[in-house]
Amino acid sequence: MQIINEAHYHGSDRIFSDNSAVSTVVGAILLFGLLVAVVAFVNVYYVPPWVADGEARHAQDVFVDFSSIPDHIDELVIANNSDAVSRQRIKLGCGGIPIMSPGMSWGSLGTVPQEGNFIVKADVWTENITKNVTSDNFTDERVNITNIFSISKFYIYIENSYTGTVLINLSDQDGGAILQIASNCYDITTWSSDGVKILDELIITTNPDPLHPVNLLSPCYGFSKVLSDADSSYNITMEADGLGSDIRYEVEYYEYNKTTEPYTKTSNGTMVYRSMNRYFIDQRFIYQNGAVFLCQPPDASMRTLPDITIEDVGNYTWVTIPMVTVGTGENRTPMIGGSGVEELQMGLKYVDRITFADRNNTESVSIIIEPPEGG
Repeated sequence: MQIINEAHYHGSDRIFSDNSAVSTVVGAILLFGLLVAVVAFVNVYYVPPWVADGEARHAQDVFVDFSSIPDHIDELVIANNSDAVSRQRIKLGCGGIPIMSPGMSWGSLGTVPQEGNFIVKADVWTENITKNVTSDNFTDERVNITNIFSISKFYIYIENSYTGTVLINLSDQDGGAILQIASNCYDITTWSSDGVKILDELIITTNPDPLHPVNLLSPCYGFSKVLSDADSSYNITMEADGLGSDIRYEVEYYEYNKTTEPYTKTSNGTMVYRSMNRYFIDQRFIYQNGAVFLCQPPDASMRTLPDITIEDVGNYTWVTIPMVTVGTGENRTPMIGGSGVEELQMGLKYVDRITFADRNNTESVSIIIEPPEGG
């Protein structure tokens, strides 16, 4: 009897032990499910903004570092040394959240030659001065000489048989001279642009030679002073009455011409950082000709302005426009990607200064910016 009772008690102990194990397993499963639910809830509702916030802070850090590129290039230009190298370190990506979201964001950094043209156009006034000589007999028609910069030789040749008047005027400037020619003599009168007479009917006796030269640039006539006071460029008209074929002129002068020529200067090439974020919006920072653009396609904004200066100097405006062409050095990698820190090395190939419109040689300058891909 006692043996039977002992067996009964042992059976009861085994039944109680199995119930405890089942309760423990169920409790563990419920706890694990709760943990999974909490982790899933955190991943869905908390991890994305946490990671996005970290990627946004990283984007701000990259922008600060990338915006230093124009300053580095300015330093290279000032140094004007093709052996100098300027360096800028940029972290391409950022880490996630341990356990919850251990992944990394990525980025790429490099140069894109031959894109993003920056074009400056202007119609430039070009001044040309050419030497000319005109010589002929007077006719019934008026003689016009235009666009005169200066006169180096001015002769009137008088035949002994000629009597009459030769009138010389500076068009639109009122200065001039008049020769009243008679047999074996002539008198000359000259006046300035304000109508004041410099010489009044000075009588000159001519030689009995068949052709008498009158040098109008002789200081004793004062006509050279009239010409020197004239604004460049000026025009002269000459006419003779009577038998014009008996009187001849010869003028050696420098002609002034002002023409417009189209001028174009182009720079191109960009430096680009592209982010590959998991949650925060992807961004591109683009350096182009001194400016830094923030691009979030399809929109873009200029965050750092190019160093274009506009200065008023007297009665004209002086505009200085830097033109920076970006290329990839020999045996250099044009683009690199990753999540770590990479170094951008910049060197100067050459620098020059071109003045294509000096002082008032142009009335307008056009700047055409072709945005790079993604800009």
